[in-house]
Amino acid sequence: MNPKDKYAGAEWLEGQGFNLLQVLDTARLPEELLQSLMELGVEVRKSARLVLLGMGGPGLWNRVKNNLENSPDPFDDDAVSSVHTLALEFWGCTEVDLLYPGPLPLPLQKLGQFAGWSHPSPIGIDLHPRYGPWFAFRAVFLINTPLPPNAYDTGEAPCQSCQTKPCESMCPAEAVQNGSLLDLQACVGQRLLSHSGCGDRCLSRLACPVGKQWRYSDEQIAYHGRRSLESLRRWRQKAQGTSQ
Repeated sequence: MNPKDKYAGAEWLEGQGFNLLQVLDTARLPEELLQSLMELGVEVRKSARLVLLGMGGPGLWNRVKNNLENSPDPFDDDAVSSVHTLALEFWGCTEVDLLYPGPLPLPLQKLGQFAGWSHPSPIGIDLHPRYGPWFAFRAVFLINTPLPPNAYDTGEAPCQSCQTKPCESMCPAEAVQNGSLLDLQACVGQRLLSHSGCGDRCLSRLACPVGKQWRYSDEQIAYHGRRSLESLRRWRQKAQGTSQ
């Protein structure tokens, strides 16, 4: 969070591990982004502000990791609770329209790119200018309280200045090629192999030099990786059952 863009509750958020906060004026959202949200049934224009909440680095994990067994989705539950504390107690909002986490396939990458949080990369996830691949959205919500929007700068895409491009050579599936989209089929196939070294972690992501000082711990990487792998396995089982 930029010190000059302090809001009520900003220090509390930092202490909770949420070090990314963006308040957007819904009247200034680009038409393409508006349409993407409206197609999902989100009535964006009825609210004054769209708020993005995220984490960069391991801070949030260090707080939540001791509660992993108390919920099937501890990070989502924590985010929902934190959003309501922030909006209702610190900002005085009368209501909150929570869009994420939730069932909607929200265009998070488009939101991140518009807000200056992220840039496309060949590894399939966007890179934050500071945190590299070690950041994540934790919540997106609408409020009617007209908070002043905070400044943002899209900056230069980190991949443009990368000379060595280690993400390419580290991918055993050859799914990562700079200048191209991730070969998702090759990536998924490699991850689902019985003795894959990519099962619970992306080797290309680990090799990315951007934001290395903010890298998640091995414990956190394995946790998120296992959950992702379990989702892939469920998807494969469902797909195989459908094709029979």
